[in-house]
Amino acid sequence: MTQAGETVRRALACVDEPAYTGQPGGARIPQTSNPLIVARMLERLEVEPGHRVLEIGTGSGFSAAVLSRLVGPDGHVTSLDIDARLTGRAARLLAGDGCRNVRLMTGDGTRWVPDPVPSRVREGTGGRGHAGFDRLIAWVAPVRVPDVWMRQATPGAVIVTPVHLAPLAGTMGVVRLRRGAGPAQLTADLLMPGGFAEARPEPYDQWLVPSYGVDALTRDAAGRMWWVAAEWLRAHEPIVGMRLLERMITDGRGAAGPSAAGTVTGLLAPGERGGDLHAFLMAVRPDGLTTAALGEQGWGVGCSEPGGVTLVGPAGDVFHAGAPAATERLAGWIGAWRGRGRPGMAELVPQLRRHGTGWDVRAIVP
Repeated sequence: MTQAGETVRRALACVDEPAYTGQPGGARIPQTSNPLIVARMLERLEVEPGHRVLEIGTGSGFSAAVLSRLVGPDGHVTSLDIDARLTGRAARLLAGDGCRNVRLMTGDGTRWVPDPVPSRVREGTGGRGHAGFDRLIAWVAPVRVPDVWMRQATPGAVIVTPVHLAPLAGTMGVVRLRRGAGPAQLTADLLMPGGFAEARPEPYDQWLVPSYGVDALTRDAAGRMWWVAAEWLRAHEPIVGMRLLERMITDGRGAAGPSAAGTVTGLLAPGERGGDLHAFLMAVRPDGLTTAALGEQGWGVGCSEPGGVTLVGPAGDVFHAGAPAATERLAGWIGAWRGRGRPGMAELVPQLRRHGTGWDVRAIVP
């Protein structure tokens, strides 16, 4: 374990995670990230005592409590959330936990960022001449990395955030960025897997359908949500996407359940991981790339066309409906992935592209 990882581990051990994430009755609040993902992202944020940290997406307040320990009494954490109910709840929990170096604010952190609270270390030493944040971490995924984050970051600041790697629902990764001497100077040096809620201008009222990149959605007879996302669908009338979903529901399930007519085998070999294939497909973005939610059968990434769809789930399970052409094309993509050494997210290289008031992040196969 790295020194940063050990520091994060000690901070995590000081926080009562269930006290933040639990609800009466024992359920976890929906706005909760997996503690393992929290630890990995915080390790890569490289927080040091005395730092001023901006957090986008307060959620349960658990990660803010960990950050409070990492920056120490001479540092400060500013945490924003779009939902005033969450910031109010987190404020009560953090106050009871003795986290006096955390400021909770309500607002859209992708459009507006407050000035940081100066740290006592810098007040006593004259500071570094730039009253910005030293670190920024987000737990929601913006469509693109916003300019406002860079304008409020110090030179050399580290930013860790989930991002959309393709214009489809569910095509996310986590990127680490570093700000240069000016706010327009930005580099990316690391990608890692991670799925989060999309950043929205209003509080969440449902969790079943992504707010970005879905092209058609419906429910099956049991009320379970199905959706599909594919760029080729955007050149057609909405009825084309709805017919594809109907085929997926009727042809892709089978009377005996998910393992019958809707499932084919043999696309991935033992030991090959669906998540690694997903990352590769997000990088190369082949024509016909598709993501979809499959009712109770989870979700998958793969290929679709008007006549059918074939998808691979995170665990390597395969879903198929309709004509076999999509399966044949996906098998070709899998062959290309094998030919490149089966890269996963950790082997991909992040690439930044300026776009309007922010930066798009794309993954490149080296």
